[in-house]
Amino acid sequence: MTARANELLHVGTSLPGVDSRDKITGAAVYASDLVLDGMLHAKILRSPFAHARIRSIDTASALAVDGVVAVATGADLAGLDPYYGAFILDQPVLAIDKVRFAGEPVAAIAAIDEAQAYRALERIKVDYEQLPALTTIEQSLAEGAPALFDRTHASTLTAAPPNSRFIQEPEPNVLFEYHYATGDAEALLRECAHVFEDRFSFSRLSHFGLEPHVSMARAGANAIEVWSNNQDPFLLREDIARIFGVPLSSVRFHGGLIGGGFGAKSYCKIEPIAVLLARKTGRPVRLALTMAESMATVCEHAAEIRLRSGVSAAGETIAREAVVLLDGGAYADASPSVAMRIGTRFAGPYVWRAVKATVKVVRTTTIPAGSFRGFGAGHVAWSSESQIDMIARRLGHDPCAMRLRNLAPFGSSNVPGETPVDSDLHAGLRAVADRIGYAKPRQPGRGVGLAVAIKSAGAAHRSDASVRISGSGSVVAAAGVSEIGQSTRTVITQIVAEALRVDPACVTVVDIDTDETPFDSGTHASCGLAVSGLAVAEAAGKARAAVLAFAAGKLGCLPAELDFENFIVAYRDARYPLAVLLADSQLALGTEFRGEGSKQTGGGALFWMPSWTAAEVEADAETGAYRVLRLVTAIDAGKAINPQRCQSQAEGAAVQGLGQAMFERLTYADDAPLNADPLRYRVPRIADVPANFQALVLEHGQGPGPYGAKGIGEAGNLTIPAAVANAIADAVGARVTDLPVSADKVWRALHKA
Repeated sequence: MTARANELLHVGTSLPGVDSRDKITGAAVYASDLVLDGMLHAKILRSPFAHARIRSIDTASALAVDGVVAVATGADLAGLDPYYGAFILDQPVLAIDKVRFAGEPVAAIAAIDEAQAYRALERIKVDYEQLPALTTIEQSLAEGAPALFDRTHASTLTAAPPNSRFIQEPEPNVLFEYHYATGDAEALLRECAHVFEDRFSFSRLSHFGLEPHVSMARAGANAIEVWSNNQDPFLLREDIARIFGVPLSSVRFHGGLIGGGFGAKSYCKIEPIAVLLARKTGRPVRLALTMAESMATVCEHAAEIRLRSGVSAAGETIAREAVVLLDGGAYADASPSVAMRIGTRFAGPYVWRAVKATVKVVRTTTIPAGSFRGFGAGHVAWSSESQIDMIARRLGHDPCAMRLRNLAPFGSSNVPGETPVDSDLHAGLRAVADRIGYAKPRQPGRGVGLAVAIKSAGAAHRSDASVRISGSGSVVAAAGVSEIGQSTRTVITQIVAEALRVDPACVTVVDIDTDETPFDSGTHASCGLAVSGLAVAEAAGKARAAVLAFAAGKLGCLPAELDFENFIVAYRDARYPLAVLLADSQLALGTEFRGEGSKQTGGGALFWMPSWTAAEVEADAETGAYRVLRLVTAIDAGKAINPQRCQSQAEGAAVQGLGQAMFERLTYADDAPLNADPLRYRVPRIADVPANFQALVLEHGQGPGPYGAKGIGEAGNLTIPAAVANAIADAVGARVTDLPVSADKVWRALHKA
């Protein structure tokens, strides 16, 4: 073995992104760049009404437009299994008989070019019978409210997690109800020295990915081929096969670079529309949404949250009860899973003797709500960290000291039965508090707020991978994890290069092709590194073992006597290039050494992603106007495979969280969204980012991934809103409990106080 055998050569270094140059120069190929011979362009006619019955659709005039090849409506779904959803199958490919939100697809056109398709859309005549709109939770749950559905739906839901139960569609306009309990919260609350009840609101958010949804499809008599910027290639393949009644082996999915998703491109979205038109026309079809259309496709759940928390006289956290109403929009999407994640996470990072939660997903005639970065952890962090701060101030305790007193110690569980915490939560909080100067005296009108959160990750996930080594000096890695901006390809390259001890430039990570690529459950729960990385490392190790076994046979020794580095086999003092050994063996040209790996996780948390934030604000006690002066955030990467990529993830997440805190909100007026377009929806600009902004990447070294790594992608945005609200309360005494924390809300809170 070489003297460097135990050194890390490529892991822990900030290797430039393998596709960074292409992205910077515009050479990177995204779904919208793809062109197929004979391709048609598709456009969607969307409902102008939030709730209406479709009496008739006349497409004759649209079909007469020059260049139009086909028009599809709900009638074309006859004989298919036309409903989809991540867990409850209730959303039709195109509206069938009824529309349930403004913007719902009613018809789709395939034409020679986009201009012709747009002209034809204007010629489609739809006769609607308007029905009452239910755009709020209160309206949907009101006595006498019309039911959006008159039946229950097929479902893939199975057994509930431990300590919980759920009910699918338990009552009109309630999609899902989830109950979680550990310990006897009600009894303990009666015994607590102090019990506090507070209410919080979480705003509806848009994912606002800069790349809209794009899908292309080609369909023959016995095969369907799809290209899409969807982050669930294998799950989507199953949906397409089921909807169109074809064998799974007849569906092929291609995936490449994705220009941001944050959950919007998970699970089935627009792909079945492209397939439907491709089958109807017999030609390839491209369906590319505008950003406004993407914003009308899926959003994050708005929520009403009530927390009842009991503490001891000394401020020790004892018991908590949470009741949550989630606005699920018109269709299920991923709502059941989001509800379950929210229900099980109200302990936050603190030790509680009992936690009880009830989460209801309410149907409304609004944009369907689904996955969003953090998968419900943002809702929990906002309400929990705001209330922890409120409790500390009510009791006259220092908010930082109270947190340190109650944070779960490393290796312990925050509630009975949970996976032990694998980060030093105390050290992380002290790190951000020290960086921002928490203990220093405050200037008038300035305040510092803290927040801590943890998110579970890696549960019930499977990733497979393969690695091939050629004698010519190249390595090809294949894994089903999607590249959505988190630099997965770069990190996989580093893991493979480390395992094989070759130059990263020799490693290629191929695009996803479900006919060729090993299976993956989907790019969720920050599993791209921790789970897929383990599968890749195993595959690389097996490929290396195959090389050593071959060389040992050739050299007449044991594999353990050999080393392999930079495509050279070392035996004692001799060096044998792999290409030479292969040539001497007279093996077939192109012989490769292949390894395969697989990682399957269980139902509990594989690891925890913590987030710590300290924010300093300056607020005006007369107007409520405020600005964030300093922002310090921290995440625990376990082991940073690529420190710079981790830094970028932490910074991007924090800025996204800043938008959630200060101004992001998808609003409705009457039955239609007011700002579901990129010009009206307010996201952070560079001027909104504090000049003093630090994102710390900590390495506690306890992750289950390669070299002790963890996933980090969903952690950094969780604590920003609560930290900002807590800082404002510290500065001027105004407590805002509904997001976003706008100046007018601060002003009202000041006057109320």
